[in-house]
Amino acid sequence: CKEIESEGTNTDTEEQSFPVPKPFNTHIEELKLDVLLQKADHLRVNESGKMESFELLCDHKEKFRDEIEFMWRFARAYGDMCELSTNAEEKKHYANIGKTLGERAITRAPLNGYCHLWYAVLCGCVSEFEGLQNKINYGHHFKEHLEVAIRLLPEEPFLYYLKGRYCYTISKLSWIEKKMAATLFGKIPSSTVQEALYNFLKAEELQPGFSLSNYMHLAKCYVDLGESQDAWKFCNLALLLPVVTKEVSLNSDNEHWCLRSTLQGCQFITEKTCVGKSTPLLLC
Repeated sequence: CKEIESEGTNTDTEEQSFPVPKPFNTHIEELKLDVLLQKADHLRVNESGKMESFELLCDHKEKFRDEIEFMWRFARAYGDMCELSTNAEEKKHYANIGKTLGERAITRAPLNGYCHLWYAVLCGCVSEFEGLQNKINYGHHFKEHLEVAIRLLPEEPFLYYLKGRYCYTISKLSWIEKKMAATLFGKIPSSTVQEALYNFLKAEELQPGFSLSNYMHLAKCYVDLGESQDAWKFCNLALLLPVVTKEVSLNSDNEHWCLRSTLQGCQFITEKTCVGKSTPLLLC
């Protein structure tokens, strides 16, 4: 998939191309927009499906690049590729291109909640490669566009999961991080574990069993609040979910071991795994 060119000039993010293997599209089938969008959505159930969805959108970008519903999905697909890549330069490349696409989408359709949602996510992806000051700056953008998306899409559980992640991260900021944020934006960002918990519970209310990662973060919140029985309950619920759910694919044990260690401190020890993959977010 060739990189998207900026209107007028190329950006630094587009100078180097990272080709993706194309085992799927040896023959390009021309699809109508509604069929293309439906197929791209349905493919995103696992890693290979996300790659295929990305290539499918690449194959149709010249025809549909100005269609809003195509634009935000293409930005989302670059976020998927950033998530799937194991190479730091590739991840940065995909994140920057996706953010550029997301910026165009919200400029063209400021009242489309999905444009704001995926622009926020791509800001989180880009923040992973920035220093503290830029991380905080992207964190501000993330929060701003996430709140717009929630106003426009109040029934979308993924948004509350993301807000929960944001609130949880902010609640854990160090003094120096809060001080720098205050210098940049005139006030210290604040949130609590209770606020994070509310948002994770809201995601679960809107779609029970939304994701294993949401259950895991519910457990972490309850551990922090000293409510070990609820933490144990959600850890067990996580074990019942498939490896991949709606938006969050899971392939890392790191957060599980952190959670398990905390549960052990509360005298709740499990020999099973409770795996969670974090969505790229700011300040993490």
